[in-house]
Order: sequence, then structure tokens, then C-alpha cells
Amino acid sequence: MGVISLGLAEIQVGAIAADGGEASTYSKIGKTYEKTCKLTQDKADVTEHYEEGQSAPEVRKKKKKVPILSFSIMDPDPTFLKAYLGGTTTGTADDMVWNWSDTDEEIEASIRAVPEVGLVYTIPRADIEAVLNAEMSSQGINLVDFTVTPLKPKKTGVATISARKKTATFPK
Repeated sequence: MGVISLGLAEIQVGAIAADGGEASTYSKIGKTYEKTCKLTQDKADVTEHYEEGQSAPEVRKKKKKVPILSFSIMDPDPTFLKAYLGGTTTGTADDMVWNWSDTDEEIEASIRAVPEVGLVYTIPRADIEAVLNAEMSSQGINLVDFTVTPLKPKKTGVATISARKKTATFPK
């Protein structure tokens, strides 16, 4: 029987395990801005080979594309910006300052999208691309937009992305 998934409870993040598998512990990444969380998959790339003069292909080869998770976080602080946009921080507490880095940084983590009810999607090894999206107006808000692309886990036997029904004991 199918599982209907509704709403979003939270996005969780964890450090990839030392053996290259999924994180063993997760925590809420921040406050997800309403109506921004989506898991989408583009259609496969298709290559078709035809006999000369024929309209139907003899061979059709497909290469699937991995589903991409996107969402926006509405409550970043300097520590958050360093973790997901890279760079450095200086100072502490209210005096902490985030400093942009001019070089690209590889940011990877395990990510979970946890619905209010339904399927929990887990990405054991995710490439995280986060960008600032701050609308500086009286009705605007400072967001960090995420594009999370699943990568092949380094641990053998671990799926690139998985889905499991949310229950009273999962996720913890």
C-alpha cells in the first residue's frame, strides 16, 4: 500500500561517518522557510540510434538523473554561514563576524528531509551548495538557499538516496 507524504517537519544534517557511510547522528539545520523545500528529479538523458531512413529508434539508452533537494533557511548566523558557505569566523557571541572566502570549498554532509507524515528521504553523502539570498526591504527576509546534490557514498553498499516511512521510532 502507498504512503502519502505531507508537509515538512524539518531538514536534518549530520557529519558523514568516518567509514564513508551515513551520519550516525543528525540535528535540525535551521528554520526552513515556508514553501521552499522540494525534492525534484529531472528526466533522464536519452540517446537514440536510428537506422538510416527509419523514424523509430533501434536502440534507446537512458541515463537517470539523481533527485535534487532544494530549500531555504531563514535564520542563519555567522557560524551557520561558515558551515555552509565556507569562509571563517572571528570573535564570539554577538561580536562574531563571518568572513567570505574567495576560494571554493567542498562542503559535504548527510542530509534528511523529514515530513510531518510520510516518507523520510535520506542522502548519506550530499554536496551542499548554499548561496545568500537576502532581500533587504521592509517585507524581505535574509535567506540562505540550498541545492543539495546526492553523491555516491564512499562506503560500499550504501544507497545514494533512500526513503523510509516516518514512525514513532524513526527518525530518532
